[in-house]
Amino acid sequence: MKKIKYLAMAGVAAMLYACGSDSDSGSNSIAAGDGSERHGLVVIDESNSVIKPYLQDAVEGCFMRGLDFSWKTVELDVDQLSYKYEFVGDTLVLHSGKSFSEYGIMYVGGKEGDLNGTWQSTLCRYDHEEEETTCYKLCSEVKASVLKKFEVESEDELDEVDREDFEEEYYKKRQKTPCFEDDDITDYTIKISGDDITMITKDRETEEKEFTDYMNSEYISDLYYAIYDGSTSAPRFYDLFEEDSADVKSYRKKADIVEKNKTEKSVTIIVAEEDTVSVTVKTVDIDEENGKYEVGMVVASGKRTCELNYKSGRVNEGDCSADNLAYFNEPSKIEDVDGMTYRMVSYMEDSNEGDFDDCVSKILRAIAKKSSSSDDDDRCSEVMSAYDSCVEELMDYGYTRSEATSVCEMNYDLDDYCGMAKTATSAEALSMSKFKKNRMAQILGLQDLFK
Repeated sequence: MKKIKYLAMAGVAAMLYACGSDSDSGSNSIAAGDGSERHGLVVIDESNSVIKPYLQDAVEGCFMRGLDFSWKTVELDVDQLSYKYEFVGDTLVLHSGKSFSEYGIMYVGGKEGDLNGTWQSTLCRYDHEEEETTCYKLCSEVKASVLKKFEVESEDELDEVDREDFEEEYYKKRQKTPCFEDDDITDYTIKISGDDITMITKDRETEEKEFTDYMNSEYISDLYYAIYDGSTSAPRFYDLFEEDSADVKSYRKKADIVEKNKTEKSVTIIVAEEDTVSVTVKTVDIDEENGKYEVGMVVASGKRTCELNYKSGRVNEGDCSADNLAYFNEPSKIEDVDGMTYRMVSYMEDSNEGDFDDCVSKILRAIAKKSSSSDDDDRCSEVMSAYDSCVEELMDYGYTRSEATSVCEMNYDLDDYCGMAKTATSAEALSMSKFKKNRMAQILGLQDLFK
């Protein structure tokens, strides 16, 4: 089975705007996160070393009431926050809430003992009880130090064997050297002048080379894996933007696939010298600054052609109309300073992704039926064995047989792989135990087959 890929994101400890609020309203966090600037008043309780910012938020966007849409600014309720503060030399440490937490975020840029000034967050945390400072590295720096041992600058330069060694070495290094993922860091700036305060958040952006070699992407590796495995699950189009050349090469060999006329945007493949499939990326238009995305691609085989047309993006003022109602995503509820509730639409999408995936699944199903015609019995036995192991393992974990059967049925396509078992002759050829035959018959609704 193809390995499952886990995305490990090292979150910043104690996110400044996520904790420490005395307000019961959850809507006030809308403006904080991907980048915002908030202004307000601050009350400083020097005797208890507590600062209390009172921030006024406002949201500009497309609001709907019934079928009426309007673009406007809605003022939200005042957001009251609390932070325990202390100075470590000329470094300001803020702890979320009114008491010292285990770790406080360290800020630099101001003067010792004076809250007034401009304070910038760091990747350092201060343990008040132990009086210890811990500064974290960027994961890119840790990765670069490991790649240096392999005498390369990028993972793309590693072969399959070295890549596995690198991943193991990098994992061990990460265990010893905690780090923050470069694209998972939010920088905070706090400006205090008397009783005025400004709190700014900005997500740290990483400069990454845009990936355009779509025919060596995770979409293609997933397509090849599906062909190899006999699966009918269509890959997801957004995996076109994830590099996976190692698995493309690996599953191309395993699935007996020959590639022809391969470019970054198209490829024609021949499966087992029989089925021909072409994949072509027609359109990729990504405007991250304005939140607009457009993708068009075609997958074809024989008389079947599957075409994807996908557009999505943030709703702007020109989009804020009932004419686009069918394309708006689910609206979010916003409560203003007076307690009135609004419904705001932020994103819109025009896509035939579902139909496209269904079409690709039919191509995969046709290939799977042809490739399995000569070894249905062996494949069915293999799947049934895996199914039995699945049921037994879940029962060991406390599932009832009925529960385990239901779960495992969702993971093994018995109807697809064991379709030949619907005749008594091929069922006998499976050489399964009577227990297994009866169980399969029961699952497939063929109780009268094995008497």
